[in-house]
Amino acid sequence: MHWAEKLAEDVIARNPNKEEYVCAAGISPSGSVHIGNFRDIATSYYVVKALRKMGKKARLLFSWDEFDRLRKVPSNVAPICPDFDKYLGMPYAMIPDPYGTASSYAEHNEVEFEKSLEELGIDVDFRYQAKKYTNGDYSDKIVFAISKRKEIYDVLMEFKTQDSDEGERENYYPLNVYCSVCGKDTTKVISSTDDGEEITYKCKCGNEHTVKVRDYHNIKLVWKVDWPMRWGYEGVDFEPGGIDHAAASGSFVVASAVAKRVLGVEPPLFQGYGWLSIAGLGDMHSSTGNNITPATVLKVYEPDMIRWLFAKYEPKAGFSFNFDDTIIRHYSEFDKGLEAYKNGEADEYNTWVYDLAMLSGDKTRSKVPFGVLSSVATIVDFNPEKVRAILKKVGVDFTENDEVRLERVKNWITVHQPSKLYKLLPEKNQEFYDTLSSEEKVAVSKLCAYLKETEVVSEKDVQQYLYSIINDESLTKKENQARQQRHFKVFYNLLFGTDMGPRLYLFLAAIDKNEYLSLIDF
Repeated sequence: MHWAEKLAEDVIARNPNKEEYVCAAGISPSGSVHIGNFRDIATSYYVVKALRKMGKKARLLFSWDEFDRLRKVPSNVAPICPDFDKYLGMPYAMIPDPYGTASSYAEHNEVEFEKSLEELGIDVDFRYQAKKYTNGDYSDKIVFAISKRKEIYDVLMEFKTQDSDEGERENYYPLNVYCSVCGKDTTKVISSTDDGEEITYKCKCGNEHTVKVRDYHNIKLVWKVDWPMRWGYEGVDFEPGGIDHAAASGSFVVASAVAKRVLGVEPPLFQGYGWLSIAGLGDMHSSTGNNITPATVLKVYEPDMIRWLFAKYEPKAGFSFNFDDTIIRHYSEFDKGLEAYKNGEADEYNTWVYDLAMLSGDKTRSKVPFGVLSSVATIVDFNPEKVRAILKKVGVDFTENDEVRLERVKNWITVHQPSKLYKLLPEKNQEFYDTLSSEEKVAVSKLCAYLKETEVVSEKDVQQYLYSIINDESLTKKENQARQQRHFKVFYNLLFGTDMGPRLYLFLAAIDKNEYLSLIDF
């Protein structure tokens, strides 16, 4: 059974007669939203798809927590706006966009992510929390929380190591109040009416203000009260979160206690998920600027593939997005699994994976392998027509459908793997040739003669011939593998001046011999 199917069954079992199920997700637009955050949406989205597959009505509710305060200046913003720290303590939705492209810092980060969601085919019911709060939609909830502030304090203290303090309890308010003068949350509530309808706050800027809560819309509930409040407000049935939220005193556990014992709300089914990482960056965080966004990933991974990776791994399993040769393995696994799925040969779990992942279902057309394209594309500067001509020589059809993948190959190599931009040398590498052993020179001579004499060569023919002149039947498999590595290094240096290069037999068969024969003709 696929994990999304199991979660969907659990959601239904909790409330079997509900007309429409709500699966929620939420992100704070503290910076460019990284690909790790997509797991929050993907997990809920796949449960929604599973519910619909079971004949249930369901929707994905996504909240932008844009009424949260700016806690730190992301590293990628600081160079653009050196004085951005002046906005610390202000809500993201009230901070100007340092890039000058949106109405606020929050909107800039939201638009970037929402475009990626559209490309990934994720249908979302958005909630913008700054609008919800400033429109007064939660006023009743805020008033109620103020009137129950001591009960909330008691619940929160059960999850803390220090003892409860009566003075602290008396002065506790589950609120973040943004000052009417400076706009920051550097405030302290100093009193309220018993019914929660009115509060007085004092800000570090010197402003002291008494406000009617239903009229003053710059008040936000603290996270562990805001979260359960919204569960009840939106009728949430399922919501995932980072595995840290499900710890013994994590946010979900604490929020659930507040929900049940103070707000009278039943918490949703929760699923913790593992972290994603990028090789060389470690764990990603939007607020630090240390991230790779979905838009960046989409330049090298196809939308179906990204959906496939998130559907394939169970939520608790962490995995990495690497921009090294791992991407070739990912594409190969994806293509192989897709063919099995289209032919009805995939097992139950992988059938679910591809059902969830594929935007065009089993009608998705097969494409030229990513590894094949990366082997030949650099030689012709990623020109589609020249790639088509090369692949035709080795019996591979390259259609317009493959051009999109070729573009991702180009992005991968030029941006992330520039060392793979192999170019034929302009002249013979005589200096390197002079360092070769007599055995290696003989191999070069034999390969050159074979290519001159053979009018039309296929990739398979070249591969067989290369191994016939390299391998020694008297040696072990391991010893012959070492010989292969050594000889391929020789050929690459003579052709490209590098120790590595494109798939050699494909290159030799596909490229016009007149372009490279002179480089190995000694």
